[in-house]
Amino acid sequence: MFYSQYILAKRGPLGTIWIAAHLDRKLRKNQIAETDIVSSVKSIINPDAPLALRLSGQLMLGVVRIYSRKVNYLFQDCSEALVKIKQVFRPGTVDLPADAATAPNATITLPDNYDDLEFFFDPGMANGATGRASVSRENITLAD
Repeated sequence: MFYSQYILAKRGPLGTIWIAAHLDRKLRKNQIAETDIVSSVKSIINPDAPLALRLSGQLMLGVVRIYSRKVNYLFQDCSEALVKIKQVFRPGTVDLPADAATAPNATITLPDNYDDLEFFFDPGMANGATGRASVSRENITLAD
């Protein structure tokens, strides 16, 4: 046995790599995301304790499987982002009938019989809701 038990422990530096090599489907997405490929490869190439050639090959297989799954997750995320971007910027189809392309004249022009004073009429003043003091009509008109 050319390896330390600590290296391949579940919580050890290469435990996740070993599980990926032998039990690929047992890994969760967060375990794969947390695995640092560069440091794992460095610890396989330059181990603290000597590793058997077969074990180092299996560990490299685990690194390749984790890298493959990381690339697959990135591809899926990019594909989802692309679909969402295309949905936002897609050209909208307009199902407008040909005769409805222009509005009728009566709906877009003002009538000729309007009074200029109607624009300045405030309905709140008629009810005395302005908060100002109101006087009755008899108090402000002169008698004949």
